[in-house]
Amino acid sequence: MENLFERIIDKYYKSLGETINNRKKKLELKREYILNDVKRVTYIVNGYHDEHHPYLIGKSEYDILYCLFLSDRQIAFFDNKDVAISEPKKFKKKIGGNYDKMLWGHIDWDMMLQDTIDTLSKMNISTDLGKLFDETLIDDVSYATIKYDDLDPKYPVILIPQEERAVTREKAIERVHLRYGHKLFKQIFLEHFAGKTLDKFDKQFLEFVKDYLEQKKPDQYSFGLKAYNLCINLSGFGAKWYGSEKVQYADEKEEKTEIEKFLKEYIEDERNQIKKLKEYQERFDSLEKLEIK
Repeated sequence: MENLFERIIDKYYKSLGETINNRKKKLELKREYILNDVKRVTYIVNGYHDEHHPYLIGKSEYDILYCLFLSDRQIAFFDNKDVAISEPKKFKKKIGGNYDKMLWGHIDWDMMLQDTIDTLSKMNISTDLGKLFDETLIDDVSYATIKYDDLDPKYPVILIPQEERAVTREKAIERVHLRYGHKLFKQIFLEHFAGKTLDKFDKQFLEFVKDYLEQKKPDQYSFGLKAYNLCINLSGFGAKWYGSEKVQYADEKEEKTEIEKFLKEYIEDERNQIKKLKEYQERFDSLEKLEIK
């Protein structure tokens, strides 16, 4: 699982570096005015991290760099820097003990969510994270009804071509995460990282993604989960009865027996419920769009 989100984390570091560089330019500061090691300033503003500084910013560099975000003028930067160096406790109290404005204020949440979901969507479902991601998609009724692997193999189903299944999955990803995941994604990210530094950011990012997916799993009120459970029930029920001697014997007769009529009615009712759940979800989604507007 190591470096699974490396591309996203690298993009985050680049964005942070650009933000710091923009503040440097706005205050018209030379590199040596910020840190004594001018090479470190160059590395940071370019988002370059290595084995010596794996999380871009060194522990002793946070306070000085944060002065860039506290200052509207160059003279104010130097005043804040003096306090950060000579009276670190006073400085920490002044900034509320965190660097949130610098570290998280620049994030393009739409892009980070898109990149994260793209990475997850390519994962093998046999992995823990891939399976967890797939479970979130059950919230979508159309996807929930093609989860054949979870159905009783003795129950016959109409197999949908792989291409059509792929399209259904893509639509479920768009609906579950890219349309309705933004608010939760940002909320859980800030719950994980607000008030913290970038120490062990790669490992913490993985934990954040897991938490996000856990909270995106469909709850008891989900249209998709209801449809999924109906499919499971239908396959189990159908496999049990269609394999029984009574039904096999009834099939040989031209006139339908009462038990055969009952089974047909029951299965049609279950299928109609699933169809209705899809209609409800589509209607709910359209109402949600109107509320957003």
